[in-house]
Amino acid sequence: MKPKSLMGEDTPDKRRKEKQDFASAIGKHLRKLREAKGMSQEKLSTEAGYYYTYVNKIEAGKYSPSLHTIWRLSHTLGMSLEDFFKGF
Repeated sequence: MKPKSLMGEDTPDKRRKEKQDFASAIGKHLRKLREAKGMSQEKLSTEAGYYYTYVNKIEAGKYSPSLHTIWRLSHTLGMSLEDFFKGF
């Protein structure tokens, strides 16, 4: 996924929409990786130290996780941050 625009025609509304699209894409990617590992949302969230509802909302695209959160989730899935972003 690449930024839509980094030049002058960018507006706050366009950035807001881009952030929503990014959150949705990260959530779908996380769900795909989690399911490939055969792990439930509940197990992933518990082992990573988060509430189940937080991971659920990330996967639903309602929350845009920080890089630190992605790092914790990726390591809980048994992969590096680099591996997490492969194919994203």
